[in-house]
Amino acid sequence: MNKYTFREFEEVSYDEWKRLAGKALKGKCVESLEQKTYEDIVIKPLYTKHNQAFVRPKLLQENKDGIAQELSALTPEEANAAVKRAIAHGQSILHLVVDEATRQGEDSNEKTKKGIPLSCKQDIESVLQGVDIENHPIFLYAGYHAVPLIGMIASIYPNTSDMKGIVGADPLGHMAETGHMPVTFGACYDAMKEAISWSRKKAPGLRTIFVRTDAYHQAGANSVQELAVALATGAEYMREGIKRGLNPVHIAQQMMFSLCVDTQLFTEIAKLRAARVLWKKIAEMFGAQGDIHMHIRTSGRTKTKYDPHVNLLRATTEAFSAVIGGADTLHVSVYNEALCNNDENGERWARNIQHILRGESHLTKVLDPAGGSYYIETLTKEIAERAWQLFCRIEQAGGMSIVLKDGWLHKEIAKVAEQRKTDVLLSHKKIIGTNVYINHNETSKLLTETVQVNRLMALQAYKAGRHATVLLPTCDVEACITAFKNGATIGEVTASWATQGEKMKALPVMRDAEDIERLREAAERHKVVRGSRPIAALVKMGEGELPFYVVSLLTACGFSVESQEVQADIRLVYGSEAMHKKTAIAYTALVGVKANEYERCIQHPADLLTFLEDFYQMQEVAL
Repeated sequence: MNKYTFREFEEVSYDEWKRLAGKALKGKCVESLEQKTYEDIVIKPLYTKHNQAFVRPKLLQENKDGIAQELSALTPEEANAAVKRAIAHGQSILHLVVDEATRQGEDSNEKTKKGIPLSCKQDIESVLQGVDIENHPIFLYAGYHAVPLIGMIASIYPNTSDMKGIVGADPLGHMAETGHMPVTFGACYDAMKEAISWSRKKAPGLRTIFVRTDAYHQAGANSVQELAVALATGAEYMREGIKRGLNPVHIAQQMMFSLCVDTQLFTEIAKLRAARVLWKKIAEMFGAQGDIHMHIRTSGRTKTKYDPHVNLLRATTEAFSAVIGGADTLHVSVYNEALCNNDENGERWARNIQHILRGESHLTKVLDPAGGSYYIETLTKEIAERAWQLFCRIEQAGGMSIVLKDGWLHKEIAKVAEQRKTDVLLSHKKIIGTNVYINHNETSKLLTETVQVNRLMALQAYKAGRHATVLLPTCDVEACITAFKNGATIGEVTASWATQGEKMKALPVMRDAEDIERLREAAERHKVVRGSRPIAALVKMGEGELPFYVVSLLTACGFSVESQEVQADIRLVYGSEAMHKKTAIAYTALVGVKANEYERCIQHPADLLTFLEDFYQMQEVAL
């Protein structure tokens, strides 16, 4: 029986393909099909075996316990209900998201509106009440310092050797996200040493370093920047641990890397594959094994307030790239994440995306499914090379803590973020339901303030019920366990260690759709106050064309657009004679021409946004 292997077909050279493609393009050159990514990588229209790079990460065995959906609530009791729902629906890893106060080492208060408040032993007991903690690993990001939360959680375990998962610190990521912490980097690294030493002796199944790139991704970083930052952060933690006498093998074993993936499917697959290759190289340079545990989170930056159910499709695409890229564990964003309005349906749908990818599509049963793709392997190589160059540049500058403090990294990420925003305004980057295929009958799910549980009164009652004076511990896990068992709170424990601390400028948080959404919500408020959506009149004077982005951007921002002089709220005048037209409408801008002192000039999409913002301020409509 003959087996056909396509060898019976004559091989076509790249040059022959290029000639035929040029003919099909009717005069356009093949290079016109090339596209440039945010990483400044040129994507070619065709990749062949001559491009193949053979960048192969270590092949992974099937991971049956990789579902690590984030579990969040406003009270420990609500968190307990969420934990039990997750377990009932097939989730074994308990990924607890604590509130900002807990991550700052403070007793929870009314300021925070998101996350589980863990102030004392009673709180973690309430969260895990009725849960078989020995068979459910815990994932928890502790902020800049993991020792207090390790001590709190360990205080409820009869045998700490049963602790599994991660209760991890990332002081560099914490500083990038918040801009401040009450202790120095040196004190954080001392605490990191204590956590590693304790876990190796008392809880060998527990990791204590959580390298997270959330802050950089949410600020707009591209894949190369995000990967380089993760590598540089891991390298700094390795160096600081070795300085303090730790074995590099033990430090590497304690690390988990958490990266984010957005909707750029192939780029994200390549980024994750490159991460395994590069971390292996770095770990071996320190004398450690090169294995990496990658936890992946689907992007919050790509999610929208309008048409939120489309976020299910975005999250599915992102989850697919995470699994194909080799994620060990995965969190899929809920569809209404941008509205900060989580519900049981959202949790269930997000979790079911993972069940479908794993249980119905069987993606995790294929080892390195992207291997052999000329395009993905070439892209992996390019991302790896660029990330390595940026990593070396960060190292030459003194490491992550230095580039965060001097603001250089902020500026580099801000350039990419600005390009993302411009692409959305120009519709070069299409966001379904926001700048294309808009449902104008939809209104934003504007949220009222969430009613907060009075945590202060609850904590006061807890402290009043203590029977003994609480002795505050040193930065020692065993001492923390004893303190929490005796009734200490996390704020009391951390306050005893606080010093002058560290301060720097935090990275901003952005979403791709936020500029348009903000103005569309203002248009809705205008309709409530004035009785109709705001109207924009487009007036042509002389020769010339209106810039292509104006109508689509006005429409996306909630305006009704008229192409004639009508009773309008704003007017945009364009054409060769625009400068000579006297304005009859109070709020007018000239498009594409220089404005006089009484008029606004729009030369760029950002100018149009500013013009609309000023209009709403004049109308006293909140943005």
